[in-house]
Amino acid sequence: MGNATSDQDIAGVRAGNPRSTSWKVFERLTILSGPIALGLFFILMPASSMLPPPSPSKSAEWIVNHYTKNEDGIKAGVPFMLAAGAIWPIFAAGISGQLARIPRISPTLLWAQVASGTLAAATMMLPGIFFGVTAFRLDRAPELTQLLSDLSWLSVTMPFTPFIAQDLLVSCAILSDKRPTPLIPHWVAWVNSAMTLTFYPAFGVHCVRSGPVAWNGAVTFWLGAVGLGLQIGLLVLYFLKSVNKTDDDLTIEPNCNETT
Repeated sequence: MGNATSDQDIAGVRAGNPRSTSWKVFERLTILSGPIALGLFFILMPASSMLPPPSPSKSAEWIVNHYTKNEDGIKAGVPFMLAAGAIWPIFAAGISGQLARIPRISPTLLWAQVASGTLAAATMMLPGIFFGVTAFRLDRAPELTQLLSDLSWLSVTMPFTPFIAQDLLVSCAILSDKRPTPLIPHWVAWVNSAMTLTFYPAFGVHCVRSGPVAWNGAVTFWLGAVGLGLQIGLLVLYFLKSVNKTDDDLTIEPNCNETT
């Protein structure tokens, strides 16, 4: 079986398609790691009865009581948040792996996308650490538990800047494909960039304790979560399609000298 697979891969290379079937499976897994990471990140919230998130206006005593009742769920959810941060860079690498197929694309653009994705992954791990610290000693002064809970939730909702940078870099890379039949349709880049607008309200989450812009508000939390989900779903759909495309499926960019 192993020799047969190797022979097929060699035949694919000789036929002008170096992306063998076995590598395509791996590439699909890297793209699917994006929604997998998001799913793992959000497991803690329903597991600890924090979906919807508790209001930032709750008293310190209420916070301690809630964390005490849901201590096991919080502690069980923390490793999943940490795992999400470990998986997200694989998604970023998978995206750059596909974008690298665009003719004459800037390597700096590809590396910047991976770097932004790696930084975004760190912001996914921080809330897990903070929730773990909060639940570690619930017999401390209520005000200290409230402080750590605030830190945990602010770290969930505020640090969207690496995701915005990553999304805009992906859009730039898609739009750099000037072939008549691009690897990813250009409209995907415009929709992807527009979806980042749902993240911006989170920049004011540290200024209010109630209302739509609070960390549990309709604008900051729910709109941002829906926008992120739709954005990742769109990217995953079209990047999975790109894995199946061969170079022969893509129209080569016309020679500018010939058209002038």
